[in-house]
Amino acid sequence: MTESCFTRTFTAEQINAAAQQLMHRRTQGQSGDLLAEQHRPLLLADALAVQLQVAQQYSKVIGWKCGVPSQDANGQLKIVLGPLYQNELQQGLSCAVWPSAQGLARVEPEYAYPLLLDVAPGKDRLSDAEVFALLGKPHLALELIQSRFQADSGAQYPDQLADGLFNQGLWLGPLLNGPEQASFTLTLTHADQQTMTHAARHPNDNPRAPLPWLVNFLRAQGVPLTAGQVIITGSFAGVLELPFGRHIRWQFGEEPAFQLSFCPR
Repeated sequence: MTESCFTRTFTAEQINAAAQQLMHRRTQGQSGDLLAEQHRPLLLADALAVQLQVAQQYSKVIGWKCGVPSQDANGQLKIVLGPLYQNELQQGLSCAVWPSAQGLARVEPEYAYPLLLDVAPGKDRLSDAEVFALLGKPHLALELIQSRFQADSGAQYPDQLADGLFNQGLWLGPLLNGPEQASFTLTLTHADQQTMTHAARHPNDNPRAPLPWLVNFLRAQGVPLTAGQVIITGSFAGVLELPFGRHIRWQFGEEPAFQLSFCPR
């Protein structure tokens, strides 16, 4: 990744104006049109600057979503990065979600890795082994999904990156009981005994694969990580669209099952 990828063109005023609009939509659970042209980030660096401005003002950052970087068809770098916020962290038997346009809860099943130690910014790269040593046993988790852009708005990757890449929160479940898995059968059983199964597989065939990139990237950007934060690394089954008001029994492979229902925010 060249340094030019992260050379921003936005002024502080543009960054703040875009961040204020996205924070308002996030707080209200709203989706809208593209931001005004003068406040719409078109470059990765500007989108990242807007995202980090939201992170400074919206709520305490309690973790990050991430994925392995890739390139699009034009050879442009795409990173998967988004803050997770204290005021959107949920646990327990019920989870409140902003409904989709279809009136459903949209979630992604993931592992959430807790950081055991603070990680200070720095330009020196930590090895994979050093990064993994910073992390504890993962939790079962669900990323809660919503975009602050309407589906027909024409939002592109930089728009969505500025907005946190579809994240609307995190439901943090129990600690993993057995070994980490790259694939397993995900079984969802509704109260009426209707059962859905998914052939769950991590997009990188390794749920730890994005972690070294995330830690080293944030350190290089001057962003500290703190003990207790959690990191999610990609959905095992894409986006699941589920009804509200029904008790659902979840089972990640051979892990002990847990119950969860969704309610609209």
